[in-house]
Amino acid sequence: MVPSLFVPIAEFPLTPNGKIDRAALPDPEPALDPSRESSETPRSAVEELLAQIWMEVLQLSRVGIREDFFELGGHSLLATRVASRIRDSFAVELPLRTLFESPTIASLAERIESAQRAAEGIETAPLRRAPRTETYPLSFAQQRLWFVQQLEPDAAHYNVQRAIRMSGELDEPGLERALTEIIRRHESLRTTFGSLDGAPFQTVREKAAASLRIDRLDARVSEEERTAQVMMRAMEERRRPFDLARDPLLRARLIRLKPQDHVLILTLHHIVCDAWSLGVLERELSMLYGAFSGGRPSPLPDLPIQYPDYAVWQRQFLTGDTLARLLSYWRGVLGTESSNLTLSRRPRPAVQSYRGARHSQRLPFELTEKLRTIGREEGATLFMLLLAGFQALLSRETGHTDIRVGTDIANRSRVETENLIGFFVNLLVLRADLSGNPRFRELIGRVREAALGAYAHQDLPFERLVEELKPERDLSRNPLVQILFVMQNVQRSSVPPSGLAWSGVDAGTDVARFDLAVFANDTDDGLLANWVYNTDLFDAAEIRGMAGRFQSLLEDVGKRPDTRLERLAMVSENERERLAQEKSDRRGAQSARLRSMRRKGIDLSQIREVKVGQLAEGQTLPLVIEPEGESLDLAEWGRKEEAFLGTSLLKHGAILFRGFGVKSAEEFERFASGLCPELFGEYGDLPRESVGGRVYGSTPYPSDQPILFHNESAHMHRWPMKIWFYCVLPSRSGGETPIVDCREIYRRLDPALRQRFSDKGLIYLRNYTEGLDVSWQGFYGTDDRRRVEEACVRAGTEYEWTKGNGLRTRQRCPAVIRHPQTGEMSFFNQLQLHHVSFLEPAVRESLLAMMREEDLPRNVYYGDGSRIEDSVTQEILAFYRETAVQFPWQAGDVLMVNNMLVAHSRNPYVGPRKIVVAMGEMVNQRELPI
Repeated sequence: MVPSLFVPIAEFPLTPNGKIDRAALPDPEPALDPSRESSETPRSAVEELLAQIWMEVLQLSRVGIREDFFELGGHSLLATRVASRIRDSFAVELPLRTLFESPTIASLAERIESAQRAAEGIETAPLRRAPRTETYPLSFAQQRLWFVQQLEPDAAHYNVQRAIRMSGELDEPGLERALTEIIRRHESLRTTFGSLDGAPFQTVREKAAASLRIDRLDARVSEEERTAQVMMRAMEERRRPFDLARDPLLRARLIRLKPQDHVLILTLHHIVCDAWSLGVLERELSMLYGAFSGGRPSPLPDLPIQYPDYAVWQRQFLTGDTLARLLSYWRGVLGTESSNLTLSRRPRPAVQSYRGARHSQRLPFELTEKLRTIGREEGATLFMLLLAGFQALLSRETGHTDIRVGTDIANRSRVETENLIGFFVNLLVLRADLSGNPRFRELIGRVREAALGAYAHQDLPFERLVEELKPERDLSRNPLVQILFVMQNVQRSSVPPSGLAWSGVDAGTDVARFDLAVFANDTDDGLLANWVYNTDLFDAAEIRGMAGRFQSLLEDVGKRPDTRLERLAMVSENERERLAQEKSDRRGAQSARLRSMRRKGIDLSQIREVKVGQLAEGQTLPLVIEPEGESLDLAEWGRKEEAFLGTSLLKHGAILFRGFGVKSAEEFERFASGLCPELFGEYGDLPRESVGGRVYGSTPYPSDQPILFHNESAHMHRWPMKIWFYCVLPSRSGGETPIVDCREIYRRLDPALRQRFSDKGLIYLRNYTEGLDVSWQGFYGTDDRRRVEEACVRAGTEYEWTKGNGLRTRQRCPAVIRHPQTGEMSFFNQLQLHHVSFLEPAVRESLLAMMREEDLPRNVYYGDGSRIEDSVTQEILAFYRETAVQFPWQAGDVLMVNNMLVAHSRNPYVGPRKIVVAMGEMVNQRELPI
C-alpha cells in the first residue's frame, strides 16, 4: 500500500561502485550526557563501523553502543540490511538470529570479533557482474510468473502500480526524461522475455532503446469527481495486460486534474518489480526530476550490477551443498503435506479468478504500543506478535491448530541488490503449532522461533520449494499456502523536488492473488491493516467481522498476554451487549411465535403414506415430507392432501419433498399445476429457458457468483405467492438454494427501522441497459415505445426515456407487508438484488467512476427518494446470513416456497447444475390491504 505522504530520509555518500562510502560518513555525535560518554561512545574499530551501519539503516544521527536495536525502531527487514552490511564490511556471515540475541552494538561487536577470531568467513560466492550475453536465465521467481502468464496471456493479475500526486509547476519534459533515465539505468526495465523449446530466457535491450513516452490525459473535473476519475484511470491501466515478449514493462500515464495538479500512474509487471523496487523507483524519480528540471546532470552513479547478474548468480548459488541444506530445512519444517486451511465456507471456483477487494482497519496507537512492548519483553518484533495474534485468530475461526501462513520477505540480503529495480521478493511459509492451548506469551515464542528459522533459510525461492514438495496441482488455489500476513515496512519515502509537492494516491485494489492477505503498516497513528480478499470466497461483511474479531483478540492480548488462547476474547464489549440483546429479543419472538402457532393445529396422525419431519432437530424451515413406501406418486398425493399442504406451507414457509422419485420436468409440472392450475408463464425480469409448458430454467447467472436473497418479483407490481423448485441435476459442489423466513427478519429489525421501512416503502430504480442488464425491449417483449408506456401506466410504474434510446423506471413498492392469509408481518423486498452496496466493491467503484448513481442499471431508495444507508443494508444482510437455512440438493428434490413468507438465494457452484422453476397464484400489489 502507498503512504499518505513522503517523509524526508537521510542520503549517504556512495563509492563509484554504488556502496556506502564509510570514510565520508560523519563521525557519530557524542552522547549529550558526558557521564554516559565512556559507556555509550564506540571504543573499538568494530563498534565504530557498527555505529555507522546502525545510523545508516535506522536513519539516526547518533546511537549509543548499549542501546537496543529494536527499541530504536529496528525490525526484521532492517536487521537483514544490518546483516548484509556486516557481511560486506567484516567478511563474516552472521545469522539474523544473532542480532536478536545481541541487539546492542557492544554485544554484537563481541559476536563479530569472535567470528573473525574463529575465521568464520563467507561461504557464499560474491555477487558480481556476469559476462554480457544476448540472453540470460530467469530467476526462479521470474520463471514462475512467466509460466503463469503463458497460461493466461491476456490476464493482468500480476500488474503492480504506483500513483503519485504532484502539486505545483510540473516540468513534463523533465519528468519524461527522468523516467527514461531510470529505464536506462535499470536493465530490468529494458528486458523482454522469450522462449526456446518451451524454456524461457530474458533479453536486455540496448541503452539506446531506453525511452518512455508518457501517456497524457486531460481530466479537468470537479473536486468531488477527481478521486473517482483517478481510480477509474488507474483501474484501466491495472487491467491492461503486458506482452512480456514485446512490451516495455513500465507504462506511465499523467492525468492533469488542473493546471498545477497532476497524478502520475506508473504500472509495471511484477516480473520486473516488487514493493522495494517501487521505493527505488520513487526515490530515483525524485532525484532525477529535481536535477533535470533544474538543468543539472544526473546525480546517480551507474549501478555496479544489474538484475540479470542476480539471476545468473542465483542459479549458480543454489546448487550442491547450499541447495541441499536449504531443502533439508524446509522439508523438515513443512513435511510433504500442503496446507488445507480454508476460511471460506463457499465453494471454490474451479479456476482461481483473482477478483479482489479490500477492507482497511486502523488499530489505535495506544494498542499498537502495548503490543510492541509485549513483543520486546519476549524478544520479538511487532510483526512476530501480530502474526501470533493472526494465527490464533485463524485457529479459532477454523478449529485447526496447525496453522500455515505465508509472508513476503524483501530478499535483499546483499548490499549490491538494495538499489536495484527487479523481482527479488520471496514468499516464506511460517508454520505455527497452536496445540495444547498455550498461553499467548508462549505462542509468541513459538512464532519467533519459526520466523527466525525461516529468515535464516530465506534464500530458497518459494518456486524451488514448490518444485521440491510437489503439492497436488490445483488451479483453484495457490500451492502450499493460501493466506498471507505481511508487515509492510519497506521504505518508499523520498525528498520531493523543490517547488513540487508529492504525495501517494491510493488507487484502489481489485486483485487478490490469495484467498486472504493482510498487509500491516506501522504508522505514526497506529497500525493500519489492509485486508485484501478474494470476492469469490468472502463478502465485505465477513471480512469486516473477521477484522473486528482480530482487533478484539489483540485488545485482550494487550490486557492479558498470559491468557491461554481459547480464553482470549474475540468479541468487543459493544458487540457482546448487542448479541445479548439479540438473544433476549429472539427468545421473546420465539415465545410469541409459539403462541401464534397454537391456532394452526395440524393432526399429523391423519396424514398417511408419508413421513413428516425436519432437516435438523429444532429446525422448522423447511418442513420435510418423504414417502413411506417406494411407489407414491407425488402429484396424485399432493392433490389429495392439498389442504394439509396449504396449512403447512403457511406455518413453515417452505416444504421440501424428498425421495418421491420425480423423474422429469413434466412430472414436476403436473405436481405444481395440481396445487395451482394457473401457473404463471410470462416472467419477464430475466430471460429464462422454457423447459416445457409453464416450467422454466432457473435464473441464468454466472455459476461462480452468488444470487443474493430476494422475494421473487417483490420489485414489481405483482408477484407469485408460491414458487416450486425442482432439482433435475445437482452440481458437483455448491449450488444450494438457501432460504430465510422473512417473518423472522422482520422481528429482528430494530423497531425504529421497521417503522421507517413500513412508513416510507421503497422505490426501485431501473435503467434498462443492454450489456449491463436486461434491455427494455427484452423485458417488455417489444420495441414499440408506446406499448411500453401503456404497460408502465397499467403497472403504476413511473418512466422516462433517456439518451441513447434508454429507459429509466421507478416502481414504488412496500418493504414490509402483511400476509393476506396469516396476517403476519413479513420483510418482503429485493434490497439485496438492487442496492448499490451489494455490488462487488471493484464493480461498484468502476461503475460509479463512469456514471452517476442514478444511472446505475439497478438501485433502490426509501420511498421518499432518500438513500438507504449502507450500514442498514449490511445489518440486514447479517440477519439473513444468521437465519439462512441451506441443504445440498438431491436429484428429484422439490422445494415449495411461500414467496411472501420466505426469501431465497443461490450459492455459487462447480460443475453442471439444472434446477427448474414453476410459479403461481399471482398477487397484485394494488389488491392488498398494505
